[in-house]
Amino acid sequence: MRDIALDQDGAIDFHTVVSDTNEVMQSIRIILETKLGEMVEAPELGFDRTDLLEKNFNSRYAAEAIREALEQDRRVTVTNVSVTADFNHRIATAQVDMSIDGEAKTTEVALDVG
Repeated sequence: MRDIALDQDGAIDFHTVVSDTNEVMQSIRIILETKLGEMVEAPELGFDRTDLLEKNFNSRYAAEAIREALEQDRRVTVTNVSVTADFNHRIATAQVDMSIDGEAKTTEVALDVG
């Protein structure tokens, strides 16, 4: 597939197109950075951050929530998720290992949970 690219800040870059694996990686970023229910036209799209916001943060629960969110994109097979939390800055960093069309990929996403 092909799609309009997003820049590092998430703004649309009408001059750039992403395709193939890069388009899937962009889709992953969109899923994780969108709060579940935030998009009126697609309320089922996004990531439920409840497990990242609780006082008793549990990295295993957070990793499972991320894995479930990424199942929204059928092109992705998640093989491992690890989550670390920076409680002072209210940021959770997720490292996701996955397979896209048989190709192993790793990405790291910082999630602002403040």
